[in-house]
Amino acid sequence: MNLLTRTANRMTAAFASGYDAVKSSGKRKAASSVLKHEDQNLKNADRHRMIGATRDMARNFSIVAWAIRKHLDYVSLFDFQMRTQSDELNQQIETLMRDWQRPSQCDAAGRHSFSKMLRMVEARRTIDGDVMALKLQGGQIQIIEADRIRQPDKIEQGDRWYNGIRVNRAGASAQYALWNRTDSSQFQFARNVPARRMIHHGHFERFDQVRGISPLAAALNSFRDCYESIDLALAKMKVEQLFALVFYRDAEESIGAPTGTDANGYEIDFGKGPVQLDLDPGDKAEFLKTDNPGSNTREFMQTVLSIAIKSLDLPYNFVDESHTNFFGSRAAWLLYDRSCQHKRADVLEFLRKVTVWKLQQWIISGQLQLPEGQTIRDLPFEWVHRGMPWWDPAKEINGAVAAIKAGLDNPYRITKEAGRGEFEENVDAIAKANAYAEERGVTLEYAMQPVVEEPPPEPNNTRGRQ
Repeated sequence: MNLLTRTANRMTAAFASGYDAVKSSGKRKAASSVLKHEDQNLKNADRHRMIGATRDMARNFSIVAWAIRKHLDYVSLFDFQMRTQSDELNQQIETLMRDWQRPSQCDAAGRHSFSKMLRMVEARRTIDGDVMALKLQGGQIQIIEADRIRQPDKIEQGDRWYNGIRVNRAGASAQYALWNRTDSSQFQFARNVPARRMIHHGHFERFDQVRGISPLAAALNSFRDCYESIDLALAKMKVEQLFALVFYRDAEESIGAPTGTDANGYEIDFGKGPVQLDLDPGDKAEFLKTDNPGSNTREFMQTVLSIAIKSLDLPYNFVDESHTNFFGSRAAWLLYDRSCQHKRADVLEFLRKVTVWKLQQWIISGQLQLPEGQTIRDLPFEWVHRGMPWWDPAKEINGAVAAIKAGLDNPYRITKEAGRGEFEENVDAIAKANAYAEERGVTLEYAMQPVVEEPPPEPNNTRGRQ
């Protein structure tokens, strides 16, 4: 048996069973064999440091702040709609909800409207990992930020606490240990809050995970490296501007006087216009200039940033609009919009819990009286996401009309996805407009007009003409 055959047999035996990913070759970092509860990977002091680091990046690095705002634009804009068979009941509940969304009614601090609170709640979930909404008896909501939920001072034997949340045998949340901030940036234990009074909104990736973890955690080091590299590049650029001209002297006596000036040096003033340098033999003058930052550095930072913003599923053309053409931008947006669906579902679940709680309160207080025989289960409602406006309205409207005629879509979904309000409201508004126009002797025309494509201009070829 020759050497090549023996080597092949040894390689075949080494990789005949198992997974290569778990085998240590000495050429890469060994695969981790530590398997534990996700909250054990980021607990107590480490969790607080992570929250502080993500807040610091969002506070000081504009790219991170922009990425968070862009994420919020796509996942935190919703409008409330009742879906019962009674228009009168729908209007009554929608009026109650609209009144409650005022800052003085929904916010315990009286600062923010509910739409603003929802945006801030999603921002806290993205930056801190999770956030809690405490339901108050007065009908308002008090937002509890993540760092205020900590391990309690005293833990009873047998209780299971994970980063400030006690869970039951099934792993469901039972209590939240609430702390208050003091003036000295310390925390003081307040009380344990039962889970029924809390609405927990967080980022979860595992079934047994109790506290949410920010999606920015995977990109935090990359964002910090880019942030520090920008500062270093700017510092280097400033040095080049301060020391614009460098003289090289061959003379032995040009060591400078004790005052710090060059006794045999040159005095140059660029503010007096064109300058002619008459140097001694052997002397040389050069402008201090480097390719800072170089093209390789710029391309590498672009790559690092494009990888980092993937933590929020953002395409790079959102950062640099000139990065791709229209069709590339459209495709990137469609893929990003698809990635937002499960994030919107989390926000919708938060809104569902808030809505059910408010409906219960209104019924108990007598503000809302249901028809005889109906319960809260007979009150269907929906939080409608505000879609994106059309990119090319004329073409997309024609495409939507063709899809409806072919049975491939319906006016309700198209109206919702385009962010054009509610279909019924639009029809009612059109009927009102038609009645008013007819009363004033004006005929409104709503027929679709064909989109006329302008032919390209003929080439200006004058060759051979006199």
